[in-house]
Amino acid sequence: MGHNGHKTDAQAPNPLSERVQAAQIAALLAERRRRMSLRDLADEVGISKSAVDTMVKAWEAVREVPQPRSNLPKLKVWYLRQKQEEPGGLHDDPIDMGILALEMLAGLPAAEQHDAARELVEAMKGIYERRKRPLPVWAVRLAESLDEEDRPGS
Repeated sequence: MGHNGHKTDAQAPNPLSERVQAAQIAALLAERRRRMSLRDLADEVGISKSAVDTMVKAWEAVREVPQPRSNLPKLKVWYLRQKQEEPGGLHDDPIDMGILALEMLAGLPAAEQHDAARELVEAMKGIYERRKRPLPVWAVRLAESLDEEDRPGS
């Protein structure tokens, strides 16, 4: 594993992994922390200063980002809002799209989200195939991640 849970070999990180998503969110927190106070950033996200500080310090120290289980929903909402405001939005990054996909499915029981994510990706494949358009890289990566999770020993 490389920086904060990202794989360093030819295999891309799993965009549906909470660990990978937390690292992606921590990277944006660290970027924003350089431009604003810890208090303002924590207020913007809606979590404690210490929670923001822990994630930023982990990211900057190139160590594993802690899993913010209780804060993850707030962090995801904040992250998606920030990314939507950026030029290019959420259209290209598979991890961003993984965060978005799981947010769309958050109303389902956790045990059903994996199958629902597969159905979502299959629906996307069908939409693009019927229009004879190539599947976006993020959708290919989500499909690959779901396939990898289903393999024995994963």
